[in-house]
Amino acid sequence: MKRTNADPLAASACPTTPLAAMLGVLGMLGVPSPAVAQERPALEYEGAIATGLALRRLGNTARVLHIGAHPDDENTALFAPLALGRGADAAYLSITRGEGGQNSLGPELGTALGLIRTEELLAARRIDGAAQFFTRAVDFGFSKNADETFTHWPRDSVLGDVVEVIRRYRPDVVVSVWSGTRRDGHGHHEASGILAREAVLAAGDPERFPTQIAAGLRPHHVDAYYWSARYGADGPDVELNTGELDPLLGRSYHQIAMASRSRHRSQDMGVPQAPGPRRTQFDRIDPANPPDVAPGPGPGPGRQVDGAPERASALIAGVDTLLSQRALAAGLGRAAERLRTYESEIEAARAEFDPFATWSVVPRLLRAGGALEAALEAAGPAAAELRFHLEAETEDLRDATIAASNLRLDAVGDDEMIIPGQQVELELSAWNGGVAALTVLMEPTLPAGWTTRRIEPAGDPQAIVVHPGERAVTRWSVDVPLDAQPTKPYFLDIDANDSDMSTRVAIYGWPEDTDVRGLPFAAAPLRGRFDVDIPSDNGTYHLHAEREASWVGLDAREGEFRRPVRVVPRVSVRLTPELLVVPIEGSRARDARRLPVGVTVRNEAPDSTSGTVRVAVPEGWHVEPATVEVTLEPGGGERTIRFNITPPHDLSARQHRVGALFEMPIPGCGEETPCAAPPRWFTLGYEVIDYSHIDPHHLYRDAVSRIRALDVRVADVRVGYVAGVPDGVPEALDQLGVTWEPLGEAVLADGDLSRFDVIVTGTRAYEVRPDLAARNDRLLDWARAGGTLIVQYNKYPALEGSYAPWPVTIDRPHGRVTDENARVTVLEPDHPIFNTPNRIGPDAWEGWVQERGLYLWETWEGPLRPLLSMSDPGEAPLEGSLLVAPLGDGTYVYSALALFRQLPEGVPGAWRLLANLVSFSAEGAR
Repeated sequence: MKRTNADPLAASACPTTPLAAMLGVLGMLGVPSPAVAQERPALEYEGAIATGLALRRLGNTARVLHIGAHPDDENTALFAPLALGRGADAAYLSITRGEGGQNSLGPELGTALGLIRTEELLAARRIDGAAQFFTRAVDFGFSKNADETFTHWPRDSVLGDVVEVIRRYRPDVVVSVWSGTRRDGHGHHEASGILAREAVLAAGDPERFPTQIAAGLRPHHVDAYYWSARYGADGPDVELNTGELDPLLGRSYHQIAMASRSRHRSQDMGVPQAPGPRRTQFDRIDPANPPDVAPGPGPGPGRQVDGAPERASALIAGVDTLLSQRALAAGLGRAAERLRTYESEIEAARAEFDPFATWSVVPRLLRAGGALEAALEAAGPAAAELRFHLEAETEDLRDATIAASNLRLDAVGDDEMIIPGQQVELELSAWNGGVAALTVLMEPTLPAGWTTRRIEPAGDPQAIVVHPGERAVTRWSVDVPLDAQPTKPYFLDIDANDSDMSTRVAIYGWPEDTDVRGLPFAAAPLRGRFDVDIPSDNGTYHLHAEREASWVGLDAREGEFRRPVRVVPRVSVRLTPELLVVPIEGSRARDARRLPVGVTVRNEAPDSTSGTVRVAVPEGWHVEPATVEVTLEPGGGERTIRFNITPPHDLSARQHRVGALFEMPIPGCGEETPCAAPPRWFTLGYEVIDYSHIDPHHLYRDAVSRIRALDVRVADVRVGYVAGVPDGVPEALDQLGVTWEPLGEAVLADGDLSRFDVIVTGTRAYEVRPDLAARNDRLLDWARAGGTLIVQYNKYPALEGSYAPWPVTIDRPHGRVTDENARVTVLEPDHPIFNTPNRIGPDAWEGWVQERGLYLWETWEGPLRPLLSMSDPGEAPLEGSLLVAPLGDGTYVYSALALFRQLPEGVPGAWRLLANLVSFSAEGAR
């Protein structure tokens, strides 16, 4: 199966020096590592398909970098034909991790959502074969233009990150998702297009970002720059045939791309995998002199067209993509001769590939490896650019050889979550499914300070001969030191981190380890190293590979599953709720009511853990009980202890903080036998981000709750709540002391609604609750009978269901106010919603986070009256954020305000407004 433009040449004699020696020489010569193992997640394809895909990668050094702003911006149809079909190196650089969006899966927002979307990108890349990068920029929410975006992103810092990725990845071609103009429809999109253009120019200039050059990176000139053909008025410059059916994969590249795109589940990105002809189009652009882009709304991130392409792909036209071509361009004739031999062997291996006997091509691959090493020796130390590609090719050759040899390497830990001071067992195995005996040396790869010894077979590490059909296993005891740090995303483990989306600066801290910058995550702490000797007629070849350790679990219904091994604290401490509201009048609490909090402590140690739980409160506050002694069972033993906090009467209207901790005494120490070592304190808890389509992560937070003393009142009403996506309303109702209950399917279908004074539909409830849409008439009839129905915003599909009592429209793109400090005008200051029971004055709009509102109604009919006017700077006022109208004997209220962001943050004005909305009576609408 020929998938390369390699020139077939007659084979010549190949050196037999081990491939490991070539890697060693590369290291001594200081070649910057492409770090492919971390950039490109392991593909989901196995067996003969995996071998066939690995063979396609050999001999082709073409590199394409795609740059966009968010997870899901990428034109997924670009990757599959390049990375899978042609075997090129392709990568997506997402400027952000998508923290500012919404979540269709669960309650996670902000940083937690960024972890989900990072993993969704990796899940997509496992299908389409591309690598993945990021900058340190944080998605702070929707932005109207690049100027606003760059008030949040330090422009030079983020530009430097893009330049660093280009200099490290060294692409031949850069493809920007966005044009860098207002046509892109989002300030992040526009900014990413600007950054892509500027970075392509800056990457080749040694005077730009000189600290990168001093750290060992070299300037890099990109051969071609493209963006989507949707921006041009003329025909496209390039078309990729994405509708081609790949015989190895059994699907077209478009179908694979759509499967990849469907991994963005938190964004409702499921799309059909349509068969048939398809093409994707791009225009070639001069980044120093980009063409004018006609104004107008920009469509999605990629231009895809039905039908077969009218021209062949020229995306990498004129670029030397063969190793021999690169060697000749560098004036290295002897190296080019060796590389033609290499390419000839690779082409022959592809032609001889037998999916039923993948090992038949191994001799060809081993001879190719010898030629590759000979080319390195001929190139010498001065050919830095060629050596970069030689190292990447060596890694690809290693992967192809292991796959073709039918060798399965694995690393399995006996515990999913390991703690400092624990002893964990690690099993390393090599399963030889080929036809030749192999020799394998297996050892753990550990962080500094960790120690290990081999327990099976006992003794010092030794290479093991693994005969065909056999599986060799070694077991190791690993000692985790007491000072081992929890496994965290590297970009969240920086003291200087400033990723608070409520601030004007939205950027993560960057680690000192330059090799990890821009990668999705750092390498796992526990890994296995495998040194493999493969015999051949011309000698023995040595290959090196690593595997991250995983834990193997079993579900009685789903079967076997795997999860990454990670370090966690011995005891985790979590204080809930994270926000408590104390109603006050003036500067005094209305009553001395106790605030209930829960402290959940969990023991991950393999033995029991005893200690003391306490809650620390500000001076003048009271907590009961003062302390609680607990003993936690081994391996996940958990307890939740209830404490009651009583604030003082003279409570200032501001935010206060309380914290929880677990104190574990040192064994054998006490009053009569004091110890030099102090007790161990635990104050860190974690949220597990875990969905079936992605790898789980722990998001760590201090065990702290914020207590917001707030002058707020609420009427004595009974509220029904129809849940949509999590929006903080139920928690707010609880803390306001409102009686409420959730309205499930049965209640909406035929339950008694007359007992409710108010019904609130959650954010996007009409989208995620089909039963709500089906029973909408019943809710409207209930309101006509005298109830107050409060509807929070929904996206376009719900509006098509005509859930409102009168015709309404939402513009495309929808009206929204993204400046959290945008001026708000109250159109009817005397309206009860702004006066009863709380006065909503100008201070109510202070301290909002991320945005004011979204999916504002554009037009409406009937008796609806707008109550607010707001707009982003320089834009016309919008009045569709809060509307109210009488409906029969009741009231209908629509709110497009971003309460779902304000309530969890404890924004006082949002809490008062919610209290007024649920307190609003039918008489107030007239």
